[in-house]
Amino acid sequence: MDQATKPAGAAARDCADPRPEPGVTAPGPTRSTILCVDDDALLLDFLAFQLETATESQAKVHKAPSGNAALSLARHHELDLAILDLCLPDMDGLSLAVELASIRPHCRLLLLSGNLTENHANRLLHSNVHGCLLKAQAHSGELVVALQELLEGRTYFPLEVLALLAGARREPGHFSKILSDRETELLPYFGYGWSHGQIARHLRISPATVRTHLQHILAKLDLHGREELMRWSIKKGFVDFRHEPAARPADQAETKPAAAPREEK
Repeated sequence: MDQATKPAGAAARDCADPRPEPGVTAPGPTRSTILCVDDDALLLDFLAFQLETATESQAKVHKAPSGNAALSLARHHELDLAILDLCLPDMDGLSLAVELASIRPHCRLLLLSGNLTENHANRLLHSNVHGCLLKAQAHSGELVVALQELLEGRTYFPLEVLALLAGARREPGHFSKILSDRETELLPYFGYGWSHGQIARHLRISPATVRTHLQHILAKLDLHGREELMRWSIKKGFVDFRHEPAARPADQAETKPAAAPREEK
């Protein structure tokens, strides 16, 4: 249903997809095993407290401060639901969702985001995540509603998130519709400020190919130069410097400042 056709004042439940997914058995919140993943210790404790309160302390709640810690827990524990922070120190929540699904395919996945960028919204649209909440909403009763919806086999996306997703679908010139997969793959590296040579070595393509892709990206996005593309990539959410790949030795030499000239004696 188009969001514009929803009645005004619709309850939060109306934001959920009412269709249970095939093969999903609802364990019920009071006998569920739930994983919370967030690198903010205070928020992690708050989420665990909220869940324990909502389930009358009958749900088993595991906590993880990083993506790798979450994957380790998932390998050793059955999970009914995982609540994932979008911005983690070792990977983002959407990437973690893919890896968790490969370990626990029946685990329901709820993403938490403090700032959902256009790139995140586009990735969310094509992801395996079953629901998404903004962190401001996690401090309200909406977290409990989302928990119930997901555990009953439905999806849950509040109006603010649905509006972002709808914008990506409706805009004819949205980057997801005009850029190729390879061009989209290159955007973070241009955002990091990598040279053509660094990008080429990292992706094992030629510098000439990188330059060609750059020209196509600039033309499609109506941008003028790499500096403008760098700002655009950061603004749209393609760049997270915590996850910048390590430079190879040749790349480090390329970016190393030149030595000062020796003075003639």
